Amino acid sequence: MSHELATIVLAACGGLLVIVGLLFFLRPRWLLGWLKGMAVFGLMLLGAYVLIIAINIAGYQSLEGMQTVATISTQRQGDQLWRVTLEPQNNAPYVETLRGDQWQVDARIIRFSGPLRWVGIAPGYRLERLGGRYTSLEQERAQPRSVVGLGEATWPDLWALDQEFNLPFIEGVYGNATFMPMRDGALFDVRLSSSGLVAVPVNEQAREAVQEWNQ
Repeated sequence: MSHELATIVLAACGGLLVIVGLLFFLRPRWLLGWLKGMAVFGLMLLGAYVLIIAINIAGYQSLEGMQTVATISTQRQGDQLWRVTLEPQNNAPYVETLRGDQWQVDARIIRFSGPLRWVGIAPGYRLERLGGRYTSLEQERAQPRSVVGLGEATWPDLWALDQEFNLPFIEGVYGNATFMPMRDGALFDVRLSSSGLVAVPVNEQAREAVQEWNQ
C-alpha cells in the first residue's frame, strides 16, 4: 500500500471514529448505556481473573521463608539404576526407579504483587517433576531419560499463562530446579524459598557424595 493510499484509509477510519464518538455525546443515553455495558464487562473480566487465581492457588502450597518441602533418599538397584523415594511435606511419598548419576527436582513458584500482596497472599509452590540426570553429556543426549510428574495440571494454568502473557499482579518464577548426585543410602532435604530450590545433604552418605562430586 502506497503512502498516499494509506493516508486516505487512515484518515477515513479516523474521521469515522470521531463521528461515532460525537454521536455518543449528541445522544447521552447511548453514552450512558455504553459506559454501563463497559463497566459490567470490566467487572465480569475482573471476577473471572480472580476466580482463575483462586483455582490455581488451591493447587499450590503456601511458601513463607526458607522451608523444607521434601526429603529424597536413594538406593542403588544396578549400574546407573536407582530407587528414589521423594517424601513431600504433608503428602504421600513417591517411590520411583530412575536412571542416571544424579536426581533432579523441579518446582513452580508463583509470587503475587499489588493488591494480592496487600491482602497477605504468600507466594505459593508446587513440586513439578522428579527425574534422573547423567554426568556424561553423551549419555545425557543418547540414553533414555526417566522423568516423573509430581503434580496434577490445573486448568487454566496461571503459571503458564503468566509466562506467555505477563499477567498483572502475578509472577511465575521460571526454571526452579535442584539436583544432587546419587549415592546408595544417601538422604537429602529439599528446601525452598521464594527465590528457588536448594538441596541439603542430611546423612554421611549424602555428604560424601557431594564432596566427591565437587572435587
